[in-house]
This record gives sequence, C-alpha cells and structure tokens, in this order.
Amino acid sequence: MNTQWHAQHRLPKGASLEQRIAWHREHQKRCACRPIPPKLQEQMRRDPAIDEYLAGASRKSRDLLQKLRKSIHALVPEVEECISYGLPAFRVGGRVIAGFAATSTGCSYYPFSGRTLETLAADIASYEQTKGALHFGPDKPLPVSLVRKLLQARIAEGARRA
Repeated sequence: MNTQWHAQHRLPKGASLEQRIAWHREHQKRCACRPIPPKLQEQMRRDPAIDEYLAGASRKSRDLLQKLRKSIHALVPEVEECISYGLPAFRVGGRVIAGFAATSTGCSYYPFSGRTLETLAADIASYEQTKGALHFGPDKPLPVSLVRKLLQARIAEGARRA
C-alpha cells in the first residue's frame, strides 16, 4: 500500500459519484492496494457524455441507440464507453471497437475499421452503408446477432494487430 499517496489523497465523506470515480481512477494508477467496488466499476464503464449525446437525439434514434448500447455492454462486459472523433464509442483495452451516431434519417454504426464491414459484407448486404459506417433505423434495426458478429470481427482485428 502506498501510505504516502493515501495520506495526501483522502476521499471526502459524502463524495459525489464523479469524485469517487476520479479518486478510484487515480488510486489504480498510484497504489491499487484494493480493487474498485463492483458497483462503482460498472458506473466507471459508462460515460456521461454519451447520455448527453443521446438526450439530443430524436426519440426514435435515442431508443435505437440505447438498445444498441445495452447490447454492446451485454456482449462485451469489459467494454468502456468514451467519445472518439466526436462520436459515442466503446473501447476494450484502450482500442475503440465500436461507435454510433444519430443521423437525420436514422442511425449509424461505426466499427472504427473499414475492414470489419468488408469481412461481414454478406451479413450486412441488406443495409445501407459507406466504407466506414453501417446505417440502420426503426424500419431496419441491427439485430443482436449482427452486433455480436460486428464486435467479434473488430475485436479479432485488434488481436491480430497486437
């Protein structure tokens, strides 16, 4: 235990969630003498900036993206939320594996790799897409089985690079 660090960085009584998260993140870097409580660890994986982003989306898009967000967390429990290139995104081990956006006509899924969409070309042929994004909407949502394939393909790409 790093007693000097603990003496200089006391967590105040009644600390807010943000203060507790910041303290535990710093603690992990400087000391890590005990694990982060599981409930707090779950909260640390969620980025409040994504909640803000979703609050500004249309009701239909927000519902679709919330469902996608929940699916990603269920499929990859260790995923952490972040903002990457101005988009709500998800990373594992520091590598961004997925992201999404609300658009004027629906929603977009970003694997943050053009190769992922090429790999799954047969599975996504019925969706509109660009080189780096898959478009979906209320009339054609992304099924969990497809999200699983997208995430697995992207994670496998990252593993090959490492």
